[in-house]
Amino acid sequence: MSLQHIRKSAKALSHELLGVLNMNRDRFDPDVVQAFEGGIAELAALRRSGAEDDLVAALDAGRAILARHTPPCRSPGMRELVETLVVAFGVAMAFRAFFFQPFKIPTGSMQPTLYGIHSVAATAPEKGPGLLDRMPFKPFKWLVTGAWYRDVVAEADGKVVVYTDGMKSPGYVLLTVAGRKFKVPHDAYDRGELQVPNPQPAGMADNPNDSRRTMAAGFVKKGQRLWAGTITSGDQVFVNRLAWNFTRPSRDDVVVFATSAPELAFGIEGARALARRDSSVVKIPKLPLYLVDTPIPGLAPGQHYIKRLVGLPGETVSVRHPHVYIDGVKVEGLPGMDRVAAMQPSAPGGTAYAGYHCTGDAGMPPISGSYLHTPDQSLTLGDAFLPMGDNTKNSWDGRYWGGVPRPQMLGPGACVYWPISRRWGPLR
Repeated sequence: MSLQHIRKSAKALSHELLGVLNMNRDRFDPDVVQAFEGGIAELAALRRSGAEDDLVAALDAGRAILARHTPPCRSPGMRELVETLVVAFGVAMAFRAFFFQPFKIPTGSMQPTLYGIHSVAATAPEKGPGLLDRMPFKPFKWLVTGAWYRDVVAEADGKVVVYTDGMKSPGYVLLTVAGRKFKVPHDAYDRGELQVPNPQPAGMADNPNDSRRTMAAGFVKKGQRLWAGTITSGDQVFVNRLAWNFTRPSRDDVVVFATSAPELAFGIEGARALARRDSSVVKIPKLPLYLVDTPIPGLAPGQHYIKRLVGLPGETVSVRHPHVYIDGVKVEGLPGMDRVAAMQPSAPGGTAYAGYHCTGDAGMPPISGSYLHTPDQSLTLGDAFLPMGDNTKNSWDGRYWGGVPRPQMLGPGACVYWPISRRWGPLR
């Protein structure tokens, strides 16, 4: 063994001795601590200028110290790998909590600025998928574009039921076909592409109150194709969790907010005092503490939404198609809201914006109980912010359930990081 190799072994052993000492200093006896420190110092001195024989002797002495005072480890490499993964996971979670948090857009409420889960029906499904939609190329196409070909065919005679679950599967309609479950994007159902009997009108894809509503039912034959096409994952964005520690939320920002803010209560009576009928109450094990999660009325607890911020605390908001009015004055001069109100395509050949709508405008879903149902109605915000989707014809937003309290505002959207599309990059 060369002297250079021996010195590298001495450096590695010094590092290992120091790690063990730092982890166990509080439980080692003083003479053991002294033995470790002496071994580390001797290795450091001899590694720089010591003779080869002396360095080998110091290596043997250091290994003997480890053997006496540390339990044997059968898989040291695996142990170090696990420790590294745990540290990396902790760093990632801290980065997510305090800097940039990933967020997936499931529905089309922000189209065409941002896309949720969407689809394109196959023009000739009987010919099967194209080359890139077959194995082994299919996963590589998905990694770049987020697109995945799906063919929904009945494998046996039986019943078909179509329903929604806005809580667990927003952006999709769910099909049970002869006992087997499928997911098809909501927009395919909206366009009437599903070959199902007696389809009923669909609600908003991001409205949790539409969950589990049966929309079609009937019988199918084996081999009957119900839908085929390409499903593209919704845009995934990074949310800047740091920005609002230094600035306030601004009108026209694309923002992410939480539907609820959990509160800690002492004892069951304290929890009952905080909770409403729609609250979620969870007891913390082995402690007399309860976590009370109370949502904004009309929303489910523990969810996150992405919308554009149109109203600020203390303002009075109204909508007269295609514009938003603040305290009676039309909002202009903001690039995002101006694009929505102009009702122009988001890009050449792209989908056009529909402008801002009241919830009672022609073509809107028949949902009662909103704040901005007609142009003569207005909503005065207290200490809260009003978000709206850019696609107000299909967005469950503040027009229906009001404002978002400041503690539930998480941060502005920073950029689309996946999939790769013309929307990739900084949000506008």
